[in-house]
Amino acid sequence: MILAKLLLVSAAACAADFALEGVVTALRPATPLSQVHIAVRAPGISRSEWTDAAGHYRVAGVPAGVPLTVTATAPGFVAISKDLLLSSDQRTDFALPLINVRESVVVTDGLLSVRSDAPEKSQLFIEEQLRELPSNGRRLMRFALLDPHVRQGIGLGGDGNDSNRLSINANSYRHTAYMLDGAVNYDWIYANGPQQTVSVGAVEQFKVLSGQYAAEFGTSTAGVLTATTKSGGSEHHGEAFFFARPSGIQAQAPLAAASLPRTPNERTQWGGSVGGPIRAEKTFYFLNYEGARQERGAYIQSPQPSFFVGKLNEQYALAKLDHRWNDRHWLSWRSNGYLFNGNNLNDRVSGFNQPSFGRETRTQSWGSQITQHSLFGPAFNELRLSFVSYFPDSAFPLTSSVGISRPSYSTEGFSTNNWVHAKTYDIGDVLAVRRGRHQWKTGFNYIRQIVKDYSFTPLGTYTFAAGPPTPNQQPLRYSQTFGAASFRYGQTVASAFVQDDMRLAPRLTLNLGLRYEFQSVTDDRKNFAPRLGLAWDLTGDNKTIVRAGAGMFYDQFYLYIYRRFFSLSPFAPTATYTIPFGDPSFPVFPNSLASPPPPGAAARRDLYIPSANLRNPYSLQYSLSVERQLGRGFLASVDALHTHTLRQYRVNDINRPEPFLRTAPGQTRTAAQADASRPYSSYMGVPVRLIAVIENSSSSIYDALSFGLTRRMNKRYMLDFHYTVASSATYSAFYADANSGIPNEWNNWGSAERAPSDFYQRHRFAGNGTAQLPLGMQFAATAIWGSGLPVNALTGTDNNGDTYSSDRPIGFGRNAFRTPAQVQLDAALTRRFRLTERLSAELRGEMFNVLNRNNYLELNNVYGEGPAPRTTFLQPVAGVARIDPSRQLHFALKLYF
Repeated sequence: MILAKLLLVSAAACAADFALEGVVTALRPATPLSQVHIAVRAPGISRSEWTDAAGHYRVAGVPAGVPLTVTATAPGFVAISKDLLLSSDQRTDFALPLINVRESVVVTDGLLSVRSDAPEKSQLFIEEQLRELPSNGRRLMRFALLDPHVRQGIGLGGDGNDSNRLSINANSYRHTAYMLDGAVNYDWIYANGPQQTVSVGAVEQFKVLSGQYAAEFGTSTAGVLTATTKSGGSEHHGEAFFFARPSGIQAQAPLAAASLPRTPNERTQWGGSVGGPIRAEKTFYFLNYEGARQERGAYIQSPQPSFFVGKLNEQYALAKLDHRWNDRHWLSWRSNGYLFNGNNLNDRVSGFNQPSFGRETRTQSWGSQITQHSLFGPAFNELRLSFVSYFPDSAFPLTSSVGISRPSYSTEGFSTNNWVHAKTYDIGDVLAVRRGRHQWKTGFNYIRQIVKDYSFTPLGTYTFAAGPPTPNQQPLRYSQTFGAASFRYGQTVASAFVQDDMRLAPRLTLNLGLRYEFQSVTDDRKNFAPRLGLAWDLTGDNKTIVRAGAGMFYDQFYLYIYRRFFSLSPFAPTATYTIPFGDPSFPVFPNSLASPPPPGAAARRDLYIPSANLRNPYSLQYSLSVERQLGRGFLASVDALHTHTLRQYRVNDINRPEPFLRTAPGQTRTAAQADASRPYSSYMGVPVRLIAVIENSSSSIYDALSFGLTRRMNKRYMLDFHYTVASSATYSAFYADANSGIPNEWNNWGSAERAPSDFYQRHRFAGNGTAQLPLGMQFAATAIWGSGLPVNALTGTDNNGDTYSSDRPIGFGRNAFRTPAQVQLDAALTRRFRLTERLSAELRGEMFNVLNRNNYLELNNVYGEGPAPRTTFLQPVAGVARIDPSRQLHFALKLYF
């Protein structure tokens, strides 16, 4: 073996030397880059040169027959490495993506990964993956599900911004952060997804940060999803496409009765992009537009099997200009808009929900951002100014009517009219400086948000016991909101950070950082978040990397909670009363009250107020990972993550009744008996029943061990497989409503409430890949397998009379049951044809849910009183929010020029 190595070295030494040359340009806009450092390295060999004003470089004296790594590095750009083996003079060009100061990515021979000197846990999806992998509905955020740390918060057939509900590390989807072109893109109001929505065709790269990210990223204890939009290049290029989902050939909706006719399931999607130079090597443009129209039948399973046909329209638009002032200064301007309207968002009418419960929904956003990129010697600066105007929710009833709720049987009637309009002003700056062994970054972000909010509900709601009606049955309670809520509120959010990537040794980098976050609507003023990480090149050849990190991360307080402090406070313009049956003021079913009930023992208001010291939740994270490059372009990784999140939100009803201890099934206490034991009959001069105080008294723990195997992208095939095994424990599941995150019985916040998160999956596998086939065809597929999600069993009645629907059967803890495992396999087959020298066409067929499996996110959770469950317990409930769609076929035609 030693002799063979000596012969190889001797042969290499005797081999002829060759020259390596090429041109280095920016990726977008494609302009030559001067003063780019070109490094050629191999064991015992080190050569380097710099590019000239035309971006040209030439490295002489490069030996043949020796494996080389050639790296192009420039301040403000992503470093790119290529593996070569010279047998003659060779030309190798580089196109460097702009780093936007917030990326820590290296491209090595087509494989994109985090830098060897960065501790972050992340997964990156580039333009080729976004274009080639199958994507139902072409929704950008759904690609994040290919990271095994990410779970869906809604069915894969979901619509609008609600379809972007994503949980990272079993955390609530309301704490997933979003960024767009370096700026915070979080929906501060409802926290369902990003406040600005862009199309897949407008995005150059999409990244999932699931842990241990550096101090420059914040606003979340869970994770961050970042998107970078495309820019025009030095030549005119573009694409146009048309997708169609023909209704007649699609599989029947899940759970649909065989006796019913096949329901409409039709979707068309169209659009295109074009980009290029306006002025050669100076000014570049990029334009994108996409539209969609859909008709989808939603299955209503009770009381009578039927369908409701929902319709939606969706539009995306984006325009971007990039101007190069000179070699050291660039200016980018982006403007984008999104519009959605539909009459059955996420199958609101489906399952047990009747057409009278439906509403017309409209969501829209418009944003604009200007970014100045500047190079000052070794320093790179990015200054951003942005403005966003968006309506996260605007809705009115299809038919205004009194609400009638019979859990697990039917929900009828809806009468709320509402809209929310927010304006967000954002300024931020990041400065990066490389000096010696240090790479410093520092920056700040200032956000000012102003919100107008309106809501009016003219009619009330009757609640009955779960299940079908019985003879002479009376409602359990009646609730109604009086008055119109019309108010304004806002917030100021600011952050600053400093960090240093310090190379302690050629193979060891230490990452030190400190971040500070301020949010005006909380009482925290000391939100300092230190970060510490290291990356160790174990073998010195950049093939085995060990990463470790520890850090502190803060969550943001989303304003859906804050707006309820206005609408349900003692001084609110609206008043909500919950009246138990039997009270003299109880209305005659099914009428609503014309005016608020007179003051009395039973006619009381429900309040929703903040605690005396409302704070931001925070987490402590610790991670360790090993990444190893294998033969034939494979990359293997193993990583462990521990997250302990503290000060999470929870509802505490300070006016709760005395505990009601149940020892046998069927035991109940009337609302009047419960009210008699409440400590308050009035609060601040208002007759009250519930006083829901939002406080920071919950916590959670998440542990995960992950394994990954990736095959570098090349002309033949690419593979990306990841598997995670995890554990989760939390004390509440808070989503901002007064009836979420509350206990089964108020005297027990302990073992009966400590349970897995609602998004917990013990096992999760996510894979994707592409492969070139004969006859010029390409195959692409994505696969997801995950354990079942938790199910919280309830009795279906208010046993303890506290008016919260959280009573569980005796002997069961929270989330004691599971849905079946989830399996999702999607595939795409494409064939491209060249029509002319500059024009090509692509035929594409896509199949989603190839196995036609019913993947349930929710099941009927009404167990009953026991000891045996109801026959409907753990039975599925229809609707795309609760079940992934059945098998679907899409066909597409694309034109590239």
